[in-house]
Order: sequence, then C-alpha cells, then structure tokens
Amino acid sequence: MASKLQIHKPYVLQTLPAPFSGPDGPGSQIAGEVFGQKQGLKRKKRSELAVAIDGVAVYIYDILTAQQVTSYDVPTHASFTCPPFSLRWRPTSGKTASRYTYAATVPSKYSAHSKREIKLFKEDLSESGTTNLTTKAHVHKCDAPIIHLFAGSPRSSRNSLPSDALPNHDLIAIASDGTVLGLNGETLEERWHSSPTVLAQELGSKAGLQVEFAQATSAADVVDGLFGGNNELFGVFQEKVHRDGFNPDILVIITSLKTPQASIQQHLHILALPSDSNKANVISVFVAPLPKVVKSTKYQFDVRSGSLQTLSDGLLLSFTFSNGIPRLENQLQVPDMGSFIRLSKTSVLTATPQSFSIYNPIYRSLQAATSVESQEICQFVGYLASREIAVGIRGSSLLAIQIEAPKGRTTKRRAEGLLTDAIRRGIPRDQSFAKRIRAEHPSSAILAEPLPSVMSDAATAEWQEGVAKADEFLGAGDVRSWEELLAAVFKVKVKPGEVNGDAATSNLPEWVWPSSRAEYPHVDRRWIFYAISRVFGWEEHESEAGTTRLVCRLPESSVLNYLVDAGHLTTSNIKSSFKDETREVDEVDKVIGEELPVLLSKIDPTTELLLGYLSGTPMGPTELVSAVKLLLHSLDLFADPSKPRVKAIKETSEDMPEEENEAIKMELDRAEEELQITEFHLGGHRFRGLSVAFGKLAACPASATVESLRRLFKPDETIGLLNVLRAELIKDGWTSDISEDIEAPPDGSLQLIAELMIRCIDAVGLGGWMAFDTVLSGSEGQDDAADYFERFNSEIDSALHCISQAMHLQGMLAETVSYAKRARKALVDASKGKTTIVQRKEYLPFGLKTDSRISMERVRSGGEVVARSARDIGRFLSQRRGIYSINRNPEESVLGRSNVTVVCQEAQ
Repeated sequence: MASKLQIHKPYVLQTLPAPFSGPDGPGSQIAGEVFGQKQGLKRKKRSELAVAIDGVAVYIYDILTAQQVTSYDVPTHASFTCPPFSLRWRPTSGKTASRYTYAATVPSKYSAHSKREIKLFKEDLSESGTTNLTTKAHVHKCDAPIIHLFAGSPRSSRNSLPSDALPNHDLIAIASDGTVLGLNGETLEERWHSSPTVLAQELGSKAGLQVEFAQATSAADVVDGLFGGNNELFGVFQEKVHRDGFNPDILVIITSLKTPQASIQQHLHILALPSDSNKANVISVFVAPLPKVVKSTKYQFDVRSGSLQTLSDGLLLSFTFSNGIPRLENQLQVPDMGSFIRLSKTSVLTATPQSFSIYNPIYRSLQAATSVESQEICQFVGYLASREIAVGIRGSSLLAIQIEAPKGRTTKRRAEGLLTDAIRRGIPRDQSFAKRIRAEHPSSAILAEPLPSVMSDAATAEWQEGVAKADEFLGAGDVRSWEELLAAVFKVKVKPGEVNGDAATSNLPEWVWPSSRAEYPHVDRRWIFYAISRVFGWEEHESEAGTTRLVCRLPESSVLNYLVDAGHLTTSNIKSSFKDETREVDEVDKVIGEELPVLLSKIDPTTELLLGYLSGTPMGPTELVSAVKLLLHSLDLFADPSKPRVKAIKETSEDMPEEENEAIKMELDRAEEELQITEFHLGGHRFRGLSVAFGKLAACPASATVESLRRLFKPDETIGLLNVLRAELIKDGWTSDISEDIEAPPDGSLQLIAELMIRCIDAVGLGGWMAFDTVLSGSEGQDDAADYFERFNSEIDSALHCISQAMHLQGMLAETVSYAKRARKALVDASKGKTTIVQRKEYLPFGLKTDSRISMERVRSGGEVVARSARDIGRFLSQRRGIYSINRNPEESVLGRSNVTVVCQEAQ
C-alpha cells in the first residue's frame, strides 16, 4: 500500500516585530540556524532559530516551545546582509555555557554611519543562572556585502590546551564578490584574508564574478556525497580525510560569471580553508560548471547525499554528482512556487500563495497538499527533521508546518518515495501538447543573420579586399606595410616609429607581444590560413623527384613569431593552408609533422622558436618525436655517423705519426671547448624544450608514440633516447639512497620517465633486442645486451628500493602523528577525570572462537525488511557450530588414582 503523508494547518510560533523601514525601502527579516557543541564532541543542530530584523534586533526562538530565548538589539540604521549564525558552547566541566551570535550589517544609504560591520553578541551563562552580555564589532574593508557567516571547527595550536573552556574557533565570512575573511571568534580580529582571485583563477576572469550561494561543510561529507568516497582529490592535505579522524572544514560556493557575450556561466567551487593562521591561503580544490544555467533565487544543497536543488520562476531543478561533476537529474515545474525546502531525497515541501504541497521530484508526483487562506507566500527558513516541522516566515509571523508521517511507518523513511507512491498522483503535463504543435516560422526567420565573417556577402567581400591589399604590399616588396596590416587584423599593437632589432636592415615594425598566450584575441581563421600560406611555401625536394618539402619564405617576419607564439602553427592549419598542393601527398600529416620542427630549428638555431612552438601548439606524437630527435642531436646526445668515431681513432692511433695524433688531439680539445661554450648559451632553451616535449609525449597515446618512434628513430637512436631517460632517472634522484648526502634533486615525474621508457622498449621491438649486440658493437663500449640489461635492471632495483624507503618514511611519519594524536587525546581524557579499568579474566576454552553476530533482520524479495525467526537463527547457529567428540579418560592415567573418570571435550 502506498504511503500517505499529511500536512497539518500551519500555526503561528511567534509574531515578529516590524522591521525598520528607511529611505532605502522596507526592511527585511532573515533567519539563520543555531548550533550547539560540547567540548570534545561534534557540533549538532539545535531546535532553535535566529531571526534578524532590520533596525530592531536579533531574536533567538525555540521551535518546540514557541518561546523567545534571548534577543540582541541593533541600531535603527543597521540592515542585515545575511542570516545570523549562533553557536552555543558548553565546556566539559561545570554548568556554564556561552552563546556566540554573529551578524553582518550595513548602514542605511542616508545614515551618518558608513561602516560595514560584523557584530558579535557573546552571552555567558554562569552556574548561578546570571547572564553577562558582551558586544564587539569589526569593521571590514570589503566593498561588497557579506552574504554568509559560519564558525569554523575548533582549531588546535600550541597556545591552546585541551582543558581550555573556550571554543577557540574562527569566524569565516564570505562576501558577494568572492572575498573570504577569517576572523578570531572571540575578538573578531582579522587573522587572514583571501581575494576573489582564488575563485577567478579557474575561470580566466574575475570581472562580473558574483557569489550566488555559499555553504560550509566537512571534507568527509564532500568526499562521500560529491565524489563517491574517492579521497584522491584531497591531496592538498597532509593527512587522509576520515569522518572520525582528520575532517577539516570545506567551503562550497556557487558563482555566476557574465561573459562578454552577455551570457551567464555558473560554477561550483570547493575551497579548502586554512587550518593554521600561519598558512593563510584558501586553496581551490575543485571547480565544475553547472550543466543548465538558470538565474536561480533559491538554493538547497545537501552535501552529504550529493543533492543540489535550485528554484527559478517555479522551476525546481535537481542535480546529482558523479566524481564531482554535477548532472541534471530531474526538473519539476510548479506554477507560482515561491519557496521550497528539502525533506528527503524523494520529498520536497513547496509553498505557493494558495497552498503548501509535498512533491516527489523523481517521479513528478504530488504526495500531499493543504490550502491556506492568506495570499502571501511563506519563505521557508528551516526544517527540524527529528520532529518533522518546517519553519517559515510569512509577513510578520513565524509559522510552523507539521508534517504527519504515514501510520504504517515504524522507524525511518525506508520504503517511501517508491514508484508505488506515485501511481495516480502524477502532475498533469500541459506543456506536452505545445510540443506537438508545429511552429510556423517565416522564411526570413531561419538563418536571417548569417554567421559573422563566414556566410555574409559583405564580410566575404571585405576579406577579399583585405587579402588583395596585403598581396599588393607583398608583391611590391613592402613587407613593413604588409606586417602592419596583418598586425591590425590580428589585433596586435605595433610600436610606432620603431623597427625590429633582428631585422633592422628590412625596416620591419616591432610588435608588442602580450604577457601571456591567453591574451591573444580570437581572429578569423581565414587570415591564419593566409598568413601561413605567405610565410611558408610548399615546394618540391631538390634531391628526390616527386617529394615535397615545407620551406619558409619570410624567416625574419614578426608574423612567423605570432603564428608560433599564438599556437596557430598546427598541422591541420598548415594542411588547410596548402590544401591544393597537399591533395596528392600520401600521409601529409606525418610529412608536415616531421619537417616542421626541423624547419623551425633552421630558422632559429638558438631553438627559442622551437621552444615556443612546443609550449604553445597542440601537437601529436609525430611532431613531438621529430622535435625530440632534433633536440637530442643538437645536444650531441646521439652519435653522428658522418663524423669519425673516437673508437676508430684509438684503434689506428698506433699506426699514425705523432704529429697527426697531436693535430687530432688539438682539434678534439678545440671542438670540446666550442661545445661547452655553445651549451652554456643554448643549453637552457634546448633542455627546457626537451622537458616540454617529454611531458606532452607521455600524454599521447602509447600506440601512436611507438609507431612514430619506429618510423623516425633508428634502433641505436631509440637506445640512445632510453639512455637519456636513464640519466634523467639518476639525475632526479630516484636511484639515490636516502642515506647519501646529496643536494636536493629536481622534482621530476617518475611516472613520466617510466612511461617513456616502456614506449622506447616497445619501439625497439623483439627483433631489435635480439640484434642488440650488433647495435652495441658499433658504439664505443664492448658491452653486450646482457651487460646492458644488467645495469638497467640494477637502476630499476635502486629506484624501487628508494620508493620503498620513501613509503617506510611515510609510515614512520604517520605513526609519529598518530602517537601525537593519542597523547593529546589521553591528555584530554586525563583532564575529564580518572577512569577505572576493569579487567576480565574469563577466557574461551581451547578450540573455540567468536563469530560475527547474526542479524536479527532479513530482507525479503521486493526489499521488505522483516524480523528473522528463531528457527532461522538456530539454523545459522548450527552451521557455525564446530564438531566435537566426547572421550572418557581415566583420571588414574593422569594422577595415578582410580575409580574416577573425567569427561573431556576435544575438537576434531
């Protein structure tokens, strides 16, 4: 039978005072939650409500007794910007208690006071029953109003002892522009400050950034609710997040950003708050965009269950999370819905001017409803789940709505919200008929405005005119005017009256480059294709007939630097620029990928241009492998077959005259000196380019990388690359023992090096390794494959040993931290009082063991939970019981007596 909920008629808890109405307009009433915490225990939500009324006071009401607990007056010119936050703190010993109530206020527009303040009302209750009220205020410098306040978890520091009766917490304040403030909970002194840049660093711009919603939660709730228990994301903490252990505060924020195209983008931010005053930096842990952007007015976020609900113009959207990514689960359209509150995953209480209703958003069904006489909408401010009472504000009344559970419910909501509860209760879908009507559009309404710079005749004519003008400049040899025209097209500034120092003879203008690649504006792709077709050329190879080659016609032009730095010099753009010339070329992508890095290195021997190409251009494995081969050759890490080898010189040195030997030695010394000077000037760019190429190559698919290595590298070159990776393994300190006294090695990625090593081994192949002795015979050494792999295996063993030592150190550090926690907990327990330890002397007989407890309930087919019968419990006990045998052993055989027997049980 389907469960039936009932909504009782709302009743008035309290009649609220009228807010002070100033020149800015009528005042408002804002309600916040009240929490209670006892020293050493977790914080819990109390059955109280804090209501802030503009220009009057902050009231705290008890929902169950419908009585006012206390109140704190404020000036008449003060207006509240966010719900107040109240915390009732009780120490372990004694009957005293303290209540901390925080509120953020702004003065009226016409008031003489122009300070934005955060107020603290601290009320101390002594054992005799007397109260002492202390009021403090902090003037913050944020231009935007405060939209959320909450007290963080009690912090632990060297100055705080476990026996302290103070909560020792921080007050966290979030402004609407993204500013986060950390204040001392007792004195309201500012401890740290975080700018909106933390939120904007993942979005690219902070212009127009607005915080729509903020909520504090714990890291364990975020891990379980949003990431399905995956704890790897919170690597910013030094300890593993656990609900009963290390569980820091997390801030969840929803922001809206208005783009230059006048569209709104909403993002979900997860921020880690500073755990120590010395580390006053808020860390952005995770950012994800919301899939459906709707300018919402109400938000409800249950982080522990991973459920986000938004309300906008009567449309209720429900989102679920998979690995932190929000996904729109369902939407519920209720006309005139002005407020809602989440009761459970399958129940939502809504308020309209005519009624209160409970809907199931999953199956779009109406579960219960009750009508109201007043035409004002009730704004829900809280829900007491233990008593199933929803609290709201309607006009000047604080209302309570009692929800009666089904009569068949015994404990909790276990089998509610099923499909059977939604049968014959569905919401009518009037909008389905509108979908079936075919809309009649005039012919001019379809693509009335063509895409810019693509389909418009005027834009096409303008582009053709610009290309003709640029070709005219280039045909007349006026490269300066041609570059100035393209600089205007690419929206890059040119220094007036100055020429490029690298091309002073050509009188070329000097371009003003942006500070980062992200600042390059978007341009028409046709101009990119035009610039590539004029800077580069596609010609036939001189030595081999029918083979094409990519050449550069304007190596000194700033247009080439723009194409490289802006990331436009991709293989697809080059192929589109020379689509007529490359139509008959086989595997043109591989040809362009192989020749482009070589061409850039010829244009700029310092490899600075090649470094910019590797850093800013999306590339595939062919381009990366070609660039790696070029950089390794430039660093002389590969042997050049055209040069005489040192081995041959050594073998014939006895037969050569002494003068010729001296000449060869002098030539080698001169070459070594020139090589050292060249590496000093050029080694930085090459090594940086090699690091960038290695990082991108490891991210490419393994099969495509192995294919490129086999096509572009010879077996000895692949082995040389493997030796370079071995050297990186040693240089980064992965094979160094922890006891060795060495300098701090660079932070190289072991996973990247290992991945590239695996691909090099696969590229050589089985046949290559079988013929490895032949490959090594041409080198300087006389080692064979067995010796090579023996050294390689020893290096891998050293790396594994170092990793094992690192894990051992991590375990030791974890044990040290665990011991410190136990010692601190023991200190806390000692301050509470002496405990008595009772020792049990009962032991099980030999052969017996304890088993897990048999559940008293079982689940039948269909999901029904019923009590387990005594017969079923006995059957499980008989399956667990061991087999025993009884033997009578004469006692005289043991003690030397007779006429006495002892019964012993022995397990078989």
